[in-house]
Amino acid sequence: MLFLLLIATLGSNVIIQKSFASESTNSEIMGKKYITFYQDFLKYKHEQSIKNLEEIKVEGIKEKKIEDKIYIFLGLLNMAVDNDLNDYANIAIKNLKSIKNKMSDSQSEIYKLYYAKYLNKIQDDAGAILLLKPLIAKQQSNLNSLAAPLYLDSLLDAGLKSEALQFYNTHSSIIDQNLNWEKLNEILVKLSSAAMSFNQPNLALTFLKKPLLFYPLEKSGREAMSILSKIECSGGSIGSLYFREENMQYLSREVYKRIGKQPDSRNYILALVGINPHKPVPLDPVETLNEQEKEKLLGIAELLMSAREYSMADYVLSYLSQSENYTAFFNKDKLLDMRGRVYNALNKPIKAAQVYYKLFTELPNSKLADNAKLKYAFSLHFAHRNKEAAVFANQNNIYNSKDEQSWFLFWQYYLSNQTKEAEVIANDYLTKNPTKTRFKYWLSIIEKERNEKSLLLKNLSEISKKTVDYPYSIFARWRLKEFLSKNEKENIPHNFNFKDFYVAKTNPFLKKKLKNKNFEYIRTLVNFNLNDIASLYIKKINLKKMKKNQVIILANLAYAAMDYKMSSDLSRNYFENDLDDYQAGEIWTEKTNFWKLNFPLAYWPDVQNAARLADIDPFWLLSIMRAESVYYPHAESSVGAIGLMQIMPYTGIHISKHIGKENFSASLLKDPAQSIAYAAWYLRMLLKIYHGNYLLATAAYNSGPEAVNRWISQNNSLTIDEFYENIPFVETKKYVAKVLGYLDIYYRVQLGSGDGYNLGFGESLPDPFTRLNIF
Repeated sequence: MLFLLLIATLGSNVIIQKSFASESTNSEIMGKKYITFYQDFLKYKHEQSIKNLEEIKVEGIKEKKIEDKIYIFLGLLNMAVDNDLNDYANIAIKNLKSIKNKMSDSQSEIYKLYYAKYLNKIQDDAGAILLLKPLIAKQQSNLNSLAAPLYLDSLLDAGLKSEALQFYNTHSSIIDQNLNWEKLNEILVKLSSAAMSFNQPNLALTFLKKPLLFYPLEKSGREAMSILSKIECSGGSIGSLYFREENMQYLSREVYKRIGKQPDSRNYILALVGINPHKPVPLDPVETLNEQEKEKLLGIAELLMSAREYSMADYVLSYLSQSENYTAFFNKDKLLDMRGRVYNALNKPIKAAQVYYKLFTELPNSKLADNAKLKYAFSLHFAHRNKEAAVFANQNNIYNSKDEQSWFLFWQYYLSNQTKEAEVIANDYLTKNPTKTRFKYWLSIIEKERNEKSLLLKNLSEISKKTVDYPYSIFARWRLKEFLSKNEKENIPHNFNFKDFYVAKTNPFLKKKLKNKNFEYIRTLVNFNLNDIASLYIKKINLKKMKKNQVIILANLAYAAMDYKMSSDLSRNYFENDLDDYQAGEIWTEKTNFWKLNFPLAYWPDVQNAARLADIDPFWLLSIMRAESVYYPHAESSVGAIGLMQIMPYTGIHISKHIGKENFSASLLKDPAQSIAYAAWYLRMLLKIYHGNYLLATAAYNSGPEAVNRWISQNNSLTIDEFYENIPFVETKKYVAKVLGYLDIYYRVQLGSGDGYNLGFGESLPDPFTRLNIF
């Protein structure tokens, strides 16, 4: 159960405050029209896939030119296998067999690869091995990186364990680099099982580390644990010590990051940590413990903090704080620092401030002392004791950076209504840094309160046109609209029918033959839907020898091959243009190429489909995708977030329950369409909870609704721009600025909106004491 809050609009000024609402359910939050969202999304996607494949089939049958006919049916086979549409795969195979003797060597290799992929899917592993063996023998083949993992999987499924172990030993680097984590873990477990069948437990253990650490509650993780148990029960081996006491803390931390809030994960992590939730500390006084036992308990407290079990961590730390004897590894300053962090996490900033004060006054020579001063000042800030925070910061350089020190002081003065002192700080800073938007913006707000109309309009108008230092230009537009009494309802265009002209069929770069032989071959692959192979060839090109115009063509080819990350990277890293003089009306110039490839309509059919069904802005969805993964579908974060939209597995599990998806697997989130659909539903839910407020919904996507709701309850008298400045998570604050900045750029680049994006603040937010039946 989450505690959520309401933002209410007072006049035209958005103020965060409390309201009242009754208990609700998810269906009421989302609205009845969104209950079938996921099924409708899949249905539409399936219909589009059938339509596309049918068009390709008809085109292939009509085609008279043999070479084009071969490529058309190769593309049909590739797309049919990827979409699990075997009828179309069989049509493609039948047509390709009839013209097999007319294939070139490269076409024959592609045919064998895709045919083998199809046979592997229908579990004809012997057939797949026979097709792939000649490709594997040609070690210089460009297709080796696609063929090798498929060949190994077929060997294992065919029961050829010895050959599989030998093959992996020779080709492990290629296989590891070209498989997503789920398929790699599946293969590693099979290899471990194969090693066990030859009574090689140490070899088996070498394959188990990744499956055990990455999403251990997934199928491969559970199977890995089963193999490990067999090794232990049968007498084990020296190698299995890796998973015992000395590495258990590392293992526990890594496992927790990935299983998070999945069902039973709390018990799972506590068991790994080695703590009984009903008896977390010994009954005996702390001084009866030896140093090693104290150090171990401190390590457990650290793990509990990383697992967000703050109440239990506080219990352990309170017990340890009774000690009067400390060592190099069990030291007082570390203990105090940990207690301060826990108190702030438990929303007890006064207690946190007291602990930090004790640290830097009683232990001034500690390495943690200077940082404790900063944390002390921030704890006072969180406790709304802004005058005290300002006095302390003024007397101490709590930041090494002059910029950050000036901002902290200014903000404490502003929040405590010491406007004269705030102005002195801001003007002094702007004298030396005249281009910094943040101070200019907040000085304008102070001017507003003094009713200095002409100066306010001038400054806000100037800030509103900026394309750097987001989100202040967006805030300035909102304030201008408010100030000029433009109270019309927000009408953000969703552009569900907006077209992408950079795809292969409409891109002029790809309509005619290219002089560069390698580029021309890639163009052929792209035009015939052989995108995975096209991406392989693009990656092999030596960019150091490329001229700018060649990089532009290559970026367009990558875009058409749906490798949006590569396209964006190429444009961003190899040619640059300023956004301020960008003209959306210019067609196919270097400038439009730079911006439209750098901010692409990635996976646009799926984004449009999901955004239309969820009734959210598709460019918001793209902006979050860029911030999360830079359009890379197989992205994995250090904390276990997956895919394009970087969804945590436990979030995916809960979304699945609400959208009617059975048999959820974390690997599902590696599929671009699925990741987009899950994120769109979740964003719709957040937007409904926060009553159309894109800033708050964006913050909640990054930090979770629980955190955002807590911040709102702590800052319920602030305007939305003030609330933004008070976001305590630095990462979330930067994330919000990044996403809103990307959204502004998307509006300028793709829609040609010279004014950029106008932030929708919505109407209100749920009350902090309203209980909603959401995850």
